[in-house]
Amino acid sequence: MRERTIGFVGLGAMGEPMVARLLDAGFRVVSYVNRSREAMERLKPKGLVEVSNATELGERSDVVMCCVFDELQNDQALRGPGGVMAALQPGAVILLMSTISPGYCRKLAVEAAQRDVAVLDCPLSGLVQGAVDGTLSLMIGGAEDHIAGCEDVLAPLGTVFRCGDIGSGQVMKLANNAISISTFSLVLEVRDLVSSYGMDLDNFMAILNQSTGSSVVSERFPMPKGRLKMMGMPEKDVSTCLKLAEELGVSLPMVQQCFDAGKAALEDASG
Repeated sequence: MRERTIGFVGLGAMGEPMVARLLDAGFRVVSYVNRSREAMERLKPKGLVEVSNATELGERSDVVMCCVFDELQNDQALRGPGGVMAALQPGAVILLMSTISPGYCRKLAVEAAQRDVAVLDCPLSGLVQGAVDGTLSLMIGGAEDHIAGCEDVLAPLGTVFRCGDIGSGQVMKLANNAISISTFSLVLEVRDLVSSYGMDLDNFMAILNQSTGSSVVSERFPMPKGRLKMMGMPEKDVSTCLKLAEELGVSLPMVQQCFDAGKAALEDASG
């Protein structure tokens, strides 16, 4: 069997180190410039092959990893006559690595199946450093045989956690992010309490992280600078989680309250 080619869409903060690890592991990877050239130029000396557009990427790929921001960007890359999916050969696999709704993943899987193309949802957790180190949590949903067929290409990126049918990887990721973002809101709130009393915040955080209130969020506080505002990625993910809860008839009042409080706190801090 010929060596498979990985088509990678989205050479952003997470995508660039992920592609670097795939190349270091000996995989053949192709990509195209989606937003800027800088990552492409950094990765070419490591072996990344540049193609001109999504169609050419689809024509040359056996496994496609799509690691873009939201459902709109997935649509722009994958769907339509100029998208990746229309150019894939039967038997190809698409890995949806963005954090998006499970319903979107299911609909795309039905559409792709008409071309004998498999879709797996495989969102990531572990931040940029996890992508650099190859320690990401890969929360995957879909058919077992298709997952098994992708284990080798996912191995350089981190640990694969099987979650169930298509869409279940997204449910896991949305739940994870709802908890972590809510925790971030709580940390912000209680920091106001202790600072108002006059306690040194660095001392507070040091003691907290040796106590029962510690968490990954508190240990890494304030998290990456670019993720501090409750907009962009956090807002998208928690909003998607709350929308899914509404569709399922599930109430998440604490998540909603923490989300609203976190937005208000950060807006006050930035104002």
